[in-house]
Amino acid sequence: METTYPLPDIDHRIAWDAIAPFYERHWGTAFFDSACDLFLVSLQSRVREDAQILDLCCGTGDFAQWLDARGLRVTGVDNSAPFLASARAKLPSVDFYEADMGSFRLQRRFDAITCFYNSINQALTAASLRAVLHTVREHLAPGGYFLFDVIEEQGYLEFWESEDVVEHEGRHCELHYRYDRIAQLATCQAAIRENGTEPLVEFTLYQRPIRRQEIREELRRAGFLVDSIRAVRKDVPRRGRLAVLARVAQ
Repeated sequence: METTYPLPDIDHRIAWDAIAPFYERHWGTAFFDSACDLFLVSLQSRVREDAQILDLCCGTGDFAQWLDARGLRVTGVDNSAPFLASARAKLPSVDFYEADMGSFRLQRRFDAITCFYNSINQALTAASLRAVLHTVREHLAPGGYFLFDVIEEQGYLEFWESEDVVEHEGRHCELHYRYDRIAQLATCQAAIRENGTEPLVEFTLYQRPIRRQEIREELRRAGFLVDSIRAVRKDVPRRGRLAVLARVAQ
Protein backbone atom coordinates (compact mmCIF):
# COMPACT_ATOMS: atom_id res chain seq x y z
CA MET A 1 0.00 0.00 0.00
CA GLU A 2 1.31 3.44 -0.89
CA THR A 3 2.35 5.62 2.02
CA THR A 4 0.69 9.03 2.30
CA TYR A 5 3.19 11.66 3.41
CA PRO A 6 2.09 14.69 5.47
CA LEU A 7 3.66 17.14 3.05
CA PRO A 8 2.68 20.53 1.68
CA ASP A 9 2.79 21.06 -2.05
CA ILE A 10 6.49 20.99 -2.87
CA ASP A 11 8.35 22.67 -5.69
CA HIS A 12 11.88 21.33 -5.30
CA ARG A 13 12.97 23.56 -8.17
CA ILE A 14 12.78 26.65 -5.94
CA ALA A 15 15.05 25.01 -3.38
CA TRP A 16 17.56 23.79 -5.94
CA ASP A 17 17.69 27.22 -7.58
CA ALA A 18 18.61 28.72 -4.20
CA ILE A 19 21.30 26.17 -3.49
CA ALA A 20 22.84 26.23 -6.97
CA PRO A 21 25.84 28.46 -6.03
CA PHE A 22 26.85 25.93 -3.36
CA TYR A 23 26.12 22.77 -5.30
CA GLU A 24 29.45 22.01 -6.94
CA ARG A 25 31.33 22.48 -3.67
CA HIS A 26 29.09 19.95 -1.96
CA TRP A 27 26.85 17.34 -3.61
CA GLY A 28 28.30 17.74 -7.09
CA THR A 29 31.80 16.93 -5.90
CA ALA A 30 30.72 14.24 -3.43
CA PHE A 31 28.91 12.05 -5.97
CA PHE A 32 30.83 12.70 -9.19
CA ASP A 33 33.38 9.88 -8.85
CA SER A 34 30.64 7.46 -7.91
CA ALA A 35 28.61 8.33 -11.01
CA CYS A 36 31.66 7.73 -13.22
CA ASP A 37 32.40 4.41 -11.53
CA LEU A 38 28.81 3.21 -11.90
CA PHE A 39 28.82 4.04 -15.60
CA LEU A 40 32.15 2.28 -16.19
CA VAL A 41 31.08 -0.86 -14.34
CA SER A 42 27.48 -1.10 -15.53
CA LEU A 43 27.09 0.60 -18.91
CA GLN A 44 30.36 1.18 -20.73
CA SER A 45 30.50 -2.31 -22.26
CA ARG A 46 26.77 -2.27 -23.14
CA VAL A 47 26.58 0.85 -25.33
CA ARG A 48 28.24 1.91 -28.56
CA GLU A 49 31.19 4.29 -28.45
CA ASP A 50 29.02 7.03 -29.94
CA ALA A 51 25.82 6.15 -28.06
CA GLN A 52 23.23 8.81 -27.28
CA ILE A 53 23.01 9.24 -23.50
CA LEU A 54 20.48 11.31 -21.57
CA ASP A 55 21.73 12.45 -18.17
CA LEU A 56 18.56 12.98 -16.13
CA CYS A 57 18.85 15.38 -13.17
CA CYS A 58 22.15 16.46 -14.67
CA GLY A 59 22.79 19.26 -12.18
CA THR A 60 25.63 21.56 -13.19
CA GLY A 61 26.84 19.21 -15.90
CA ASP A 62 30.00 17.63 -14.50
CA PHE A 63 28.95 14.08 -15.31
CA ALA A 64 27.60 15.13 -18.70
CA GLN A 65 30.97 16.74 -19.38
CA TRP A 66 32.71 13.49 -18.45
CA LEU A 67 30.46 11.54 -20.83
CA ASP A 68 31.04 14.07 -23.62
CA ALA A 69 34.81 13.77 -23.18
CA ARG A 70 34.48 10.02 -23.80
CA GLY A 71 32.91 10.65 -27.22
CA LEU A 72 29.34 9.89 -26.21
CA ARG A 73 26.51 12.07 -27.53
CA VAL A 74 25.07 13.68 -24.43
CA THR A 75 21.81 15.45 -23.59
CA GLY A 76 20.92 16.80 -20.15
CA VAL A 77 17.67 17.41 -18.26
CA ASP A 78 17.28 19.23 -14.95
CA ASN A 79 14.55 21.33 -13.35
CA SER A 80 16.85 24.14 -12.15
CA ALA A 81 17.67 27.01 -14.51
CA PRO A 82 20.79 28.08 -12.54
CA PHE A 83 22.14 24.51 -12.65
CA LEU A 84 21.57 24.38 -16.38
CA ALA A 85 23.28 27.74 -16.89
CA SER A 86 26.43 26.23 -15.35
CA ALA A 87 26.07 23.08 -17.44
CA ARG A 88 25.70 25.07 -20.68
CA ALA A 89 28.78 27.13 -19.84
CA LYS A 90 30.79 23.90 -19.63
CA LEU A 91 29.22 22.30 -22.70
CA PRO A 92 27.87 24.99 -25.06
CA SER A 93 27.35 22.50 -27.90
CA VAL A 94 25.24 20.10 -25.81
CA ASP A 95 21.45 20.29 -25.54
CA PHE A 96 20.19 20.89 -22.00
CA TYR A 97 16.50 21.08 -21.16
CA GLU A 98 14.73 22.50 -18.12
CA ALA A 99 12.08 19.99 -17.10
CA ASP A 100 10.89 17.75 -14.26
CA MET A 101 12.17 14.17 -14.19
CA GLY A 102 8.63 12.80 -14.18
CA SER A 103 7.20 14.80 -17.07
CA PHE A 104 9.93 15.79 -19.56
CA ARG A 105 9.10 15.38 -23.26
CA LEU A 106 11.98 15.54 -25.75
CA GLN A 107 10.53 13.77 -28.83
CA ARG A 108 13.74 11.72 -28.97
CA ARG A 109 14.90 8.28 -27.88
CA PHE A 110 18.23 7.41 -26.31
CA ASP A 111 20.49 4.37 -26.07
CA ALA A 112 20.79 4.87 -22.32
CA ILE A 113 19.55 7.18 -19.59
CA THR A 114 21.40 7.81 -16.35
CA CYS A 115 20.10 9.38 -13.13
CA PHE A 116 22.48 9.65 -10.18
CA TYR A 117 23.01 11.55 -6.91
CA ASN A 118 20.00 9.66 -5.38
CA SER A 119 17.71 11.92 -7.40
CA ILE A 120 15.14 9.12 -7.72
CA ASN A 121 14.55 9.36 -3.95
CA GLN A 122 12.89 12.72 -4.58
CA ALA A 123 9.91 10.80 -6.02
CA LEU A 124 7.98 11.02 -2.76
CA THR A 125 5.13 8.66 -3.63
CA ALA A 126 4.70 5.48 -5.62
CA ALA A 127 2.69 7.51 -8.15
CA SER A 128 5.51 10.00 -8.69
CA LEU A 129 8.08 7.20 -9.01
CA ARG A 130 5.79 5.54 -11.53
CA ALA A 131 5.64 8.77 -13.54
CA VAL A 132 9.45 9.00 -13.64
CA LEU A 133 9.88 5.41 -14.80
CA HIS A 134 7.19 5.65 -17.48
CA THR A 135 8.68 8.92 -18.77
CA VAL A 136 12.16 7.38 -18.89
CA ARG A 137 10.75 4.31 -20.66
CA GLU A 138 9.17 6.50 -23.35
CA HIS A 139 12.57 8.06 -24.10
CA LEU A 140 14.56 4.83 -24.49
CA ALA A 141 15.19 3.07 -27.79
CA PRO A 142 14.49 -0.68 -28.00
CA GLY A 143 17.18 -2.41 -25.97
CA GLY A 144 18.03 0.85 -24.20
CA TYR A 145 19.27 0.96 -20.61
CA PHE A 146 18.33 2.94 -17.52
CA LEU A 147 21.03 3.20 -14.84
CA PHE A 148 20.30 4.94 -11.54
CA ASP A 149 21.20 4.91 -7.87
CA VAL A 150 18.74 4.89 -4.98
CA ILE A 151 18.88 4.83 -1.19
CA GLU A 152 17.00 2.34 0.98
CA GLU A 153 15.92 3.12 4.53
CA GLN A 154 19.07 1.62 6.01
CA GLY A 155 21.11 4.28 4.26
CA TYR A 156 19.09 7.14 5.74
CA LEU A 157 19.22 5.59 9.20
CA GLU A 158 23.00 5.32 9.09
CA PHE A 159 24.13 8.59 7.53
CA TRP A 160 21.37 11.17 7.22
CA GLU A 161 21.37 12.62 10.76
CA SER A 162 24.05 15.29 10.39
CA GLU A 163 24.91 18.98 10.06
CA ASP A 164 27.03 20.71 7.45
CA VAL A 165 28.01 24.19 6.26
CA VAL A 166 29.02 25.06 2.70
CA GLU A 167 30.58 28.45 1.90
CA HIS A 168 30.59 30.42 -1.36
CA GLU A 169 31.56 34.06 -2.04
CA GLY A 170 30.91 35.40 1.46
CA ARG A 171 27.70 33.44 2.00
CA HIS A 172 27.26 30.14 3.73
CA CYS A 173 24.57 27.51 3.51
CA GLU A 174 23.70 25.67 6.73
CA LEU A 175 22.38 22.17 6.14
CA HIS A 176 20.48 20.16 8.75
CA TYR A 177 19.71 16.57 7.77
CA ARG A 178 16.99 14.62 9.60
CA TYR A 179 15.22 11.30 9.03
CA ASP A 180 11.73 10.59 10.39
CA ARG A 181 11.38 6.83 10.81
CA ILE A 182 7.62 6.98 11.35
CA ALA A 183 6.87 9.04 8.26
CA GLN A 184 9.79 7.41 6.40
CA LEU A 185 10.81 10.83 5.21
CA ALA A 186 14.25 12.39 4.92
CA THR A 187 14.58 16.17 5.06
CA CYS A 188 17.40 18.60 4.43
CA GLN A 189 16.62 21.97 5.99
CA ALA A 190 18.80 24.72 4.56
CA ALA A 191 19.40 28.33 5.52
CA ILE A 192 21.56 30.67 3.44
CA ARG A 193 23.18 33.50 5.41
CA GLU A 194 25.58 36.36 4.77
CA ASN A 195 27.96 37.56 7.52
CA GLY A 196 25.97 35.96 10.32
CA THR A 197 22.77 37.80 9.45
CA GLU A 198 19.24 36.45 9.50
CA PRO A 199 18.69 33.87 6.74
CA LEU A 200 18.35 35.32 3.27
CA VAL A 201 16.64 32.14 2.12
CA GLU A 202 15.28 29.10 3.97
CA PHE A 203 13.90 25.96 2.40
CA THR A 204 13.54 22.20 2.85
CA LEU A 205 14.40 19.38 0.48
CA TYR A 206 12.61 16.05 0.83
CA GLN A 207 13.52 12.47 -0.05
CA ARG A 208 12.14 9.09 0.86
CA PRO A 209 13.68 5.61 1.04
CA ILE A 210 12.67 3.24 -1.72
CA ARG A 211 12.66 -0.53 -1.15
CA ARG A 212 14.09 -3.06 -3.60
CA GLN A 213 10.71 -4.69 -4.02
CA GLU A 214 9.10 -1.39 -4.97
CA ILE A 215 11.86 -0.72 -7.48
CA ARG A 216 11.43 -4.13 -9.08
CA GLU A 217 7.64 -3.88 -9.20
CA GLU A 218 7.51 -0.36 -10.62
CA LEU A 219 10.18 -1.11 -13.22
CA ARG A 220 8.17 -4.15 -14.32
CA ARG A 221 4.97 -2.11 -14.51
CA ALA A 222 6.76 0.49 -16.64
CA GLY A 223 7.90 -2.15 -19.12
CA PHE A 224 11.50 -2.69 -18.00
CA LEU A 225 13.52 -5.84 -17.53
CA VAL A 226 15.75 -5.65 -14.44
CA ASP A 227 19.35 -6.58 -15.24
CA SER A 228 20.80 -6.00 -11.81
CA ILE A 229 20.24 -4.40 -8.42
CA ARG A 230 23.44 -4.36 -6.42
CA ALA A 231 24.77 -2.73 -3.29
CA VAL A 232 27.17 0.20 -3.67
CA ARG A 233 29.61 0.27 -0.76
CA LYS A 234 32.32 2.62 -2.01
CA ASP A 235 30.59 5.90 -1.14
CA VAL A 236 28.29 7.35 1.50
CA PRO A 237 26.21 5.62 2.69
CA ARG A 238 28.33 2.47 3.03
CA ARG A 239 25.17 0.41 3.39
CA GLY A 240 21.71 0.98 2.02
CA ARG A 241 22.64 2.47 -1.37
CA LEU A 242 21.83 0.56 -4.55
CA ALA A 243 22.81 0.74 -8.21
CA VAL A 244 19.99 -0.35 -10.51
CA LEU A 245 20.37 -1.30 -14.16
CA ALA A 246 17.20 -1.96 -16.18
CA ARG A 247 16.57 -2.24 -19.90
CA VAL A 248 13.86 -2.14 -22.48
CA ALA A 249 13.22 -5.32 -24.44
CA GLN A 250 14.49 -5.37 -28.04
